[in-house]
Amino acid sequence: MPPVADDRPFLTEMHGASRRRATLEDTGVVAYLYLSAPESRAIVADAWVYNRVSAPSTAQLSSFRPGPPPAAEGYADADARLTQPTRCAWSFIWSADGESVAVCADGLPLAFIRAGDRRGFSRHLARSGPWGEPWSREIYAATFGVR
Repeated sequence: MPPVADDRPFLTEMHGASRRRATLEDTGVVAYLYLSAPESRAIVADAWVYNRVSAPSTAQLSSFRPGPPPAAEGYADADARLTQPTRCAWSFIWSADGESVAVCADGLPLAFIRAGDRRGFSRHLARSGPWGEPWSREIYAATFGVR
């Protein structure tokens, strides 16, 4: 049974200085973080956040089109599937200049987009690929000014 619309988190926020918009969108199959161009809704970067379904084989990915595909086996780690995302409190963390953004579930950053990168970093990616880069504590700390 596919998830109902109320079971698919959608959160959006514009940064006051950069005028970029961050959006978390859950399609019922997969969730992505998107970052827009300034004063626009045009997406300039994305980061895979989690799968709602078990990681498919790469051969199965075309069956998820035209929507964005979930991270495949070998790319998604063992914790990549989130079955009840509406139980989480979702929020964004912005860099001081508003050029980079992270999305958090219950205060834990799950994915982030660094200024100038087209693909983001995700906590539950096991390796680099079409869904982005695996989590980097060092890059996250440098981007958001945390220790």
